[in-house]
Amino acid sequence: MRALFAADAMQAKSHVHRLDVRTKILISLVASVAVIFIKSPLAMGFLALASALYVLELGRYGVVAICYAAIALMWVVALGFMALIHHMAPTIPASGIGAMAVPFLRTVIMINTVLALALSSRIQTVLTALKSFRLPIWIYIPAAVMIRFVPTFIRDVQQIHESMRIRGYNLHPAFILRHPVLSVRLLVAPILFRALRSSDDLGIAAELKGVSRTNTMVSYKTQAFSRADAVALIGLALILLTGTYLQLRWGTATTGFMP
Repeated sequence: MRALFAADAMQAKSHVHRLDVRTKILISLVASVAVIFIKSPLAMGFLALASALYVLELGRYGVVAICYAAIALMWVVALGFMALIHHMAPTIPASGIGAMAVPFLRTVIMINTVLALALSSRIQTVLTALKSFRLPIWIYIPAAVMIRFVPTFIRDVQQIHESMRIRGYNLHPAFILRHPVLSVRLLVAPILFRALRSSDDLGIAAELKGVSRTNTMVSYKTQAFSRADAVALIGLALILLTGTYLQLRWGTATTGFMP
């Protein structure tokens, strides 16, 4: 019960929670399109910074930090493999740090916008908003399940970690590096099976929430655009224009190859 009151208090303080869910869906959609056409590391870095401020406003710093750490680890591993390939075959140029950062900056932007949507929206509100876009049922139900899966997966990981601590295992990074096989058995396998179970449960729950081809869904909370949504959409347009300007002005200045 105390956790529920804490969640309500966090929602009262967060501006992202006050946004209409359709605004947050539009932000995610625009971000997914923008990362396709924008390729400059400078422009991508600007968009990543803006999206980071957007998701950090929720106050879920631990979840965001874990996501960033995982992306940074993958980036370092990718740089290591590129250096190894260049060392084994010097005729193949190694990509520069800026060019190698672009795919991972795209990932950061998408994670930021999807996390902000998933961690601040209720499943019934998401279903109602997606259906209001006149999408077919085979699109909006899987989309709602994927959005709802994010907080469910985070909660499953937290429960598995707590259960391992109760059993006397402290699954910190040093332990995982020293005992990789044991870590897979204690952490990775339970997470995989819980994720499969949660995806099935969420799919069934979405179908049982009164969703059909003919019935009209009515949300318990009236959805309406407010001044906060207008400010958010104006800010989105300004950020997108700034990113486009950086792409056109310095689109090829920071890309290239390392000798």
